[in-house]
Amino acid sequence: MPETALTTASDAADVALATTEQCDAVVVGAGIGGLVAASLLAGRGLSVLVLDRHSVAGGNATIFRRRGYEFDVGLHYVGGCHAGGALPAVLAAAGAGGVRFLELDPEGYDELVLPGLRLAVPRGLPRWRDRLVAAFPSERRGLDRYARLLAQMKRSLDVWHRPGSLLAQSLRSPQLLRWSLSSFASFLRSCTRDPALTAALAAQHVGYALPPSRASTLVGAGIALHYLEGAWYPSGGGQALADALADAIRARGGRIALRTGARRIVVERGRVQGVELDDGRVVRAPVVISNADLKSTLLQLVGAPALRPATARRARGYTMAAPLGVAYVGLRGDLRAAGQPPRNAWVLPDLDLEAEYVQAAAGRLPDRPALFVTIASLKDARHAGLAPPGISNVQLMGVAPSAPQAWGVAEDEVADGRYRRQPAYRERKREYGERLLGVAALLWPDLAGRVEYLEVSTPLTHRRYTGSTGGTGYGLAATPDQMLWRRPGARTEIAGLYLCGASCRSGHGIVGAALSGVFAAAAVLPGRLAVEVLGPRLASRAAAG
Repeated sequence: MPETALTTASDAADVALATTEQCDAVVVGAGIGGLVAASLLAGRGLSVLVLDRHSVAGGNATIFRRRGYEFDVGLHYVGGCHAGGALPAVLAAAGAGGVRFLELDPEGYDELVLPGLRLAVPRGLPRWRDRLVAAFPSERRGLDRYARLLAQMKRSLDVWHRPGSLLAQSLRSPQLLRWSLSSFASFLRSCTRDPALTAALAAQHVGYALPPSRASTLVGAGIALHYLEGAWYPSGGGQALADALADAIRARGGRIALRTGARRIVVERGRVQGVELDDGRVVRAPVVISNADLKSTLLQLVGAPALRPATARRARGYTMAAPLGVAYVGLRGDLRAAGQPPRNAWVLPDLDLEAEYVQAAAGRLPDRPALFVTIASLKDARHAGLAPPGISNVQLMGVAPSAPQAWGVAEDEVADGRYRRQPAYRERKREYGERLLGVAALLWPDLAGRVEYLEVSTPLTHRRYTGSTGGTGYGLAATPDQMLWRRPGARTEIAGLYLCGASCRSGHGIVGAALSGVFAAAAVLPGRLAVEVLGPRLASRAAAG
């Protein structure tokens, strides 16, 4: 998100609060998880209030507009949108079933661009396995091993949320059991020693912002599996999703208060009493669902004194996924008219998947960051507002450092917003944007002469708008020691306090966040809400929440 965002139609969801407010449930944070939870609760008769500091609902599923362009902040494509898929089921239950999803090219929704190799990733695991074998014929045995793991994951989706089912599944899924608590790098070494194949299998690492050495096998393989069942994009972009949910909340009697921050979650004698706002007023409620950043929720909104000492220590020790920087580009030329199908690209300038993370962690701009490239003009070709005529709407995303010092500013300048005006910050942004463009030239060699518009956002931008620790959009890092039962469920040790969002057990991303909203609402309400929404197979994910 750039430094100054324009608001959208979902501003209409804003309400003025009375001096004294009381309701059944307060949701802190209007991201997708919070909006889903709020709508489900409102649909079952609870009086619900959603609070968010931003001027538009949606969190990472928002858009901003610039000079004839419309850019997504964090929704670029989603899996699970086929008939019977998780996301359509959640949206329908939340009263937002009218969102239309456009499928990306099933012959290659993603293209992997590696030194000397380009591979299109098709829908369907068997087809992808065959395409990999054709490119790496001597690696058939290791690729069969990789495909078996993904097939076992597909059969055992509830393993993510019911650790006990690992034992029940072990006879059918021994490979999944073997690698579920291991790093992705260690699993890949068991499949191949070919650095090019290793890079191809881990090319989507920017999608979880961890190098293979630190990423869980469950996230490294899981993100590939998520899209292999099909990849989609919502018509109208991420804001269409957020607006549909916001409209559903209002239609069900709920309220959304934008530009309204939460200063503190009020806890007395181990039970939630409500939320104190930035202006000092308190909204009383016996239930609070936090869709805010996990560490901020526990250590700032609740505060360590209200937590068990072990919980506070665990919260302080949580590590977050690396943040991303983004270049928003207007690229001269109509790529759809030129015959390019709707697909994304993962561009790796070399086969070293670790160096950029080491550089970013050390507070340096990565020299040649791997890129995720997504082109809204291809995904939603009928949306005329994406870019001026003859221009394509492109985004380039790569790992970036989170420390303010890496961007030439101090922490206090970030806290009060002064960082945006500092010459050093602007220069670092320019330099980072040039590095992203330099890698993108591997995809478009004539890129330099085709850039009509360029704007860059940094982790400091993301932190400013979403309040996320370190500016990450992915929540807790999906490392082996922060997966399965080691990740928070919906319930907390404080009566009446529940969690949803990217750091919960359902995982990061739009679908993971939406599921976390279902599980939070299910934890609040009696009955079997998750089963009603998702059906028995997917609802089993809620059992550990």
